[in-house]
Amino acid sequence: MSQPYLSLEARLHDAFWAAADDGSELRLMEDFLKHHRGPALEIGCGSGRLLLPLVQAGHPLEGLELSPDMLALARAEALRLGVSPRFHLGDMSGWVAPHDYAALLAPAFTLQLATDPAATLLHWRHWLGPGSGLYLTVFTPLAELGGDLPENEWYEDHHAVLGDGRRALLETRHTLDEERRLLHREHRYTLDGPAPESHVSRQTVRWFEEGELEWLLESAGFAVDGVFVDFNPEAQTAGQDLWMSDGILTYQARRIA
Repeated sequence: MSQPYLSLEARLHDAFWAAADDGSELRLMEDFLKHHRGPALEIGCGSGRLLLPLVQAGHPLEGLELSPDMLALARAEALRLGVSPRFHLGDMSGWVAPHDYAALLAPAFTLQLATDPAATLLHWRHWLGPGSGLYLTVFTPLAELGGDLPENEWYEDHHAVLGDGRRALLETRHTLDEERRLLHREHRYTLDGPAPESHVSRQTVRWFEEGELEWLLESAGFAVDGVFVDFNPEAQTAGQDLWMSDGILTYQARRIA
C-alpha cells in the first residue's frame, strides 16, 4: 500500500510546498489537459493544491487520495472556493475507477510511493481508453546519492511561517538502499505557538535508473511521447546530464490499444 499523509504532515504540506513551488508543474498539467479533453483524474491529489486551480480553470478533474486528512482539507478548500470536484478515497494501486478517463495526472512524485510501480502502472492503464494520456513526475535523490545529505543525520528540510504567525519546521533523516533503489525517510514536523504540536512519519520512495521508467511504461501499454527535465519542456532528456539538474523528470505518455 502507498503511504498516506496524516495529522500535522497533511496540514503543513502545502505551506512547505508554497515556499518552493513556482507554479511550473501546474502550468504543465494544464497544458497536458488541453491536449486530452474529457474527464481527468489527479492521482494523489492531496489537499487540492494543484487540482483546485485546474477545476477553477474549467477542467473536469476528479481527485484520488489515500489520506482522509488530506481529503478533508481538499473538500474544505473546494467549499471555500465554490467549486465541487468529485473526490475519491482510495489507494492508487487497487482503487476501482467508476468510469474511463481521458487523462491521468500523477504529479509530485506520487508513483514513487507505490510498493510495486510496474503493477501500479498496469492498474492505471485500465482507467484509460486507447489514446488517453498519462502525465507523471519523478525525481532522483541526487543530494542523498551524492552525499550532500549524509545518512542518518537530521537536517532542516523546510520551514515556513503560517498566516497566524506560527513557525513550522520539517526535519528529515534518511537511509539509502542503493541495490533496490529505495530511499527511506523519517520526517519530524513541529509547529510552535501556545500549544506546540509535533508529528513523526516514515516514507519509502523508489527511484528509477536511466531508461527504467520508459521501459515500465511501455511494458504497461503506454507510448512515451516526451520526457524532460526540471519542468522545462525545452530540456529534453537526450544529451542532458541529470547530475547537472534538480533530478526531476516529467513523462508524458498515452495508452496504446
